[in-house]
Amino acid sequence: YFDDYINLRGDRTLRACSRPVSLARFDRRRPGWMTSEDDLWFIPEHLLGIPHAPLVTPAQVRGLRRVDRRSLQAGLVGHRPH
Repeated sequence: YFDDYINLRGDRTLRACSRPVSLARFDRRRPGWMTSEDDLWFIPEHLLGIPHAPLVTPAQVRGLRRVDRRSLQAGLVGHRPH
């Protein structure tokens, strides 16, 4: 899955991962959040605050290359600019 994590410039961005998170935990905080059109920033804030294990070393990060143009275009299918 590593190549699927890219930004708009084509940089590979996956650096770490967490243990699985049960999204049911958010049902207590905000019932109906799955279909809500309200602000849901509490979810990514939670994900940023939990421990993550590194997947690549700093040396590996320095060696990463951007994805090729064709892969970038494929990865952006369905992307809607703001």
